[in-house]
This record gives sequence, C-alpha cells and structure tokens, in this order.
Amino acid sequence: MAIETSPDRAAPGAADRYQSVTGSSRALWERSARIFPQGVSGQAKYFAPYPVFVESASGATITDVDGRTYVDLLMGAGPLLLGHSHPAVVEAVRDQAGRMFNPMMPNKGSIDFAERLQAHMPHLERLRFVNTGSEATRSAVRVARAVTGRTKIAKFEGNYHGSDDLFLISTHTRTPAGTPERPEGVLDYAGMSPRLLDETIVLPYNDIENTVARLNEHGHELAAVIMEPVSFSSGGGIPATREFAAAVRAATEAHGIVMIFDEVLCALRLGLAGAPAYLGVTPDLVTIGKAVGGGMPLAAFGGRADLMEAALGADAGPRKIFQSGTFTENPISIAAGAAALTVLETEDGLARADGAGGRLRAGLDEVLTRHGVPHVVTGMGSIVQIHTGVNEVRNRRDTLAGNAALTAEIMLGCTAEGVLWPPVHPAVTSTEHTDTHVDAVLDAVDSVLTRVLPQFSF
Repeated sequence: MAIETSPDRAAPGAADRYQSVTGSSRALWERSARIFPQGVSGQAKYFAPYPVFVESASGATITDVDGRTYVDLLMGAGPLLLGHSHPAVVEAVRDQAGRMFNPMMPNKGSIDFAERLQAHMPHLERLRFVNTGSEATRSAVRVARAVTGRTKIAKFEGNYHGSDDLFLISTHTRTPAGTPERPEGVLDYAGMSPRLLDETIVLPYNDIENTVARLNEHGHELAAVIMEPVSFSSGGGIPATREFAAAVRAATEAHGIVMIFDEVLCALRLGLAGAPAYLGVTPDLVTIGKAVGGGMPLAAFGGRADLMEAALGADAGPRKIFQSGTFTENPISIAAGAAALTVLETEDGLARADGAGGRLRAGLDEVLTRHGVPHVVTGMGSIVQIHTGVNEVRNRRDTLAGNAALTAEIMLGCTAEGVLWPPVHPAVTSTEHTDTHVDAVLDAVDSVLTRVLPQFSF
C-alpha cells in the first residue's frame, strides 16, 4: 500500500483526544507490538500514537474494536472504490471460492476480465496480471530494460512506485537533495545499496523545462521514465498537468525511452479509460492495480504489444525477463475485479465517487479559509488532500514547505472525531460516500480547527 511514513510523534492535543476514545485499539496494539515490529505487519498500517484496529466495515464506514463507527477516507488506501463489502463483489468471491481457489494454472476468467479491461484501455495491447502494484512496476521496468538494453531509469521526486529498492529513492525523504530544478537522489531507508543512486535519475515533478532538460542530458542511457499521473501518497494527491505529461511523452519518444504511467492508484478510479484519456497522452507501458481487484489483491502491467512480446513472448530469446508468482491471476481476485468492473460499467458509481470528492474538496477549502488557515486542497475526482501553511502545491517539495504538524493534527483529530483519515495520507471517496458522510467530515475538521488553532501561528 502506498503511504508515507507518519511523523514520529503526533501533536499532544490530537493524541490525547484520540487515545481517550480508542482504548481497546491501544490494548491490542500493545499486545501486537510483542509480536510484530512496531505492532504492525507493514509500515503503512501504522500512525502515531498507534493505529485503529478495525472490527468490521460496510459501505463508506468502518467500526473499530471500541465499537466506534468512522466515515472511512482511507478506503484501504484506494482499492475500495465501491466501498467495503459491496454485495456484487462479495457474491462473486463467495461463488468463486466455492469452485476453485488457486490452481496456479491459467483460467478462463482471467482472459475474460483482461479483454474487458482492454476494451476500456486499448493501450493495454498485451498485459499480465500480478498481485501488487510493486510487482507491476518492477516488471514494467524489467521490460523497459530488456527491450532497450539500457539500465538507468528516471523517476520523479515524491512519486511512489512501490516497495522495491529501485523506487525508494527521493520518495519519502523529508530532506531532499539538490535543488528544486535539479533534484538529486536520496536513499529513503536503510538496507539499500548506495549503487542504486547510480542507476536512477530524479526529475522535478510538474516542471516542464527542467525535466525536459534532464531527459535531453541523460536520454541516451535511460531505459524508462516512470511517473504517477497523480502523485498520490508521498506526493500529496497532486495531479500532473496535461502540458507536463505531453512534454515528458515528447522527450521520451525523442530519445527512445520507454514511458511508464504508474496508475496503480488511479486505475478505474479516475475513469475506466485510464490516464491516457484525461491527460491526452499514451505511454508505452502502464501499471494498474488497487480498484482493479475490487478490494482483493490484484494488479497488472502491460502496454505496447511489441515491447511486451519482446521481453515476455515465446520468441524473446536473450531479452526474455522472468515474471511469475504463485498467486498471479488468482481466480478469486479476478472474480472480485470482474464483479467490480460490472458495477462501474452499469451504474453511475464513478459520478457518485467523484461528486463526493468534489464536494469534499470545496468544503475543506471553505472551512480552512473561514478559520484563516493558509492552505491548498489538491486532488481530482475521488482523490482529496489538504496542505496547510502553503499557497501553492505543484510537487513534493511544495508539500514539505507546508505546516506538517498542523496537517497531521487535523487528520489525527478527525480520526478522534470519527473520520478515519490517518496522518499523512490523501483521502479517497467511494461510490458509497454520500452528502451526509461529506458533511460529517467537514464538521469534524471544523471542530478540530476550533480546538487546535490557538497552538499554531502563521
């Protein structure tokens, strides 16, 4: 799951209120910490002072082990576009589980689902299913390296592409290196080889002039440029501009670089046709995931037939890459994804999710303005994020210039008020979020700001 490491310590006011209403979660976390490092099986599940432990979920809400019900703005970090436990998805999973779990062999269901995805995304001329977004991005880069014979890649500062070492460079760091115009690579975590920095060029997101300049400088040695159409978790929910995407496409074509759109978060959520439709740019390869699985583990990578066949086809020869996995094209995940796609094809769910996202962005802007908080609300469609203490946000560095303490206070404070919005993660809405849910979020933000703003100055 794509999420940025939370601040080590939450602000006292929000933390005190949060702990006063989540005693059972705290007890479970203390028990869990005796088994799992930091009490979780994945960094993305943790936020300070401890995470909410969930008992059940339905539609746009979750209920924790203390019996408190929350409006859910996490939604599994993106996959639950139809909300929790959508009846059509539950029925598809139940039916498939009764017939077959995972034979680790091909099945007709995956062909049917792939053809339906291709009908919406014709740029997926060839594709393969995998389990996670990290597997998808890793495999897409392997294809690019195999077909170009080059090893270096370029990524954008603040773009998140999964948990592989190659991508944990200048993604989560709070101390970026180089200048905004010419960022330098920084290893985000321990346990990574410094040699990775020699294989990665870091580019400035949403900066046409300086990105094109660096691509012109390094184009002869780059296998791929990978970018998020919406820089999500560590980028702060910031969409790429159409002009920026077009400039990157032109530069990659000029130098024979494979352009990869990482749509793991965006896929289906921002339209069934994907980023090429709303950005007006078709990359060479794409990665999709999260909502594609209807809430189950599923992702895919694919794109141009010539590239995919050159690296994965029967006649690939010395350019053949290895890509496999015990659980790839798992029939249960395929069934869940197919059921979710049917709902999106036959109902106005995307309009509802986008409508809730739009109302939430507008409402947050109004509440923050009324309280006199300098801010920017980013996102598009069903993606929403707030940035306090800044007046413009185009990229990761702009988000780091903001008031991270106040933003985290608002989010943790909202969680204490019954809105699950873990610090620091963009909000996402679903087909199940209504005006009532949006109003509850805005009331929570208003209440938190009224209480905590005296601690801050601008």
